[in-house]
Amino acid sequence: GYISARGAPATPHDLINHFGLLTAPGAETWHLVSDTGVAVAAKPIRRMMANESIALIKAAIAGLGLTCLPSSICASAIRSGDLVRVLPGWSAGTVTTTLLMPHRRGQLPSVRAVVEFLSDQLPRSVN
Repeated sequence: GYISARGAPATPHDLINHFGLLTAPGAETWHLVSDTGVAVAAKPIRRMMANESIALIKAAIAGLGLTCLPSSICASAIRSGDLVRVLPGWSAGTVTTTLLMPHRRGQLPSVRAVVEFLSDQLPRSVN
């Protein structure tokens, strides 16, 4: 609905005229990189801030604005047509997930099960 009403940005510089659904107070500027390696900083108009991805997705689906989230989180909403990817030649980088925990000895079986589940579900870094 938002794209129908306001149009899609053609370039990252167009984001200054669009409402942004932001992840944190320090994330008001989106740092985007093109497929060709060009880096651009863009600052949409702050409309909403939430540190929870599902809340941002629902706000975007409701037509409140554009949000910048990992494609893996938005994939099902994009496949269903509830969300539309804008600026397809641009990305905002990657997300790193780190799990810190004490030594395995004495670890509860439930904790070990969650760690194993996350390890199986999350893609591994190739370093």
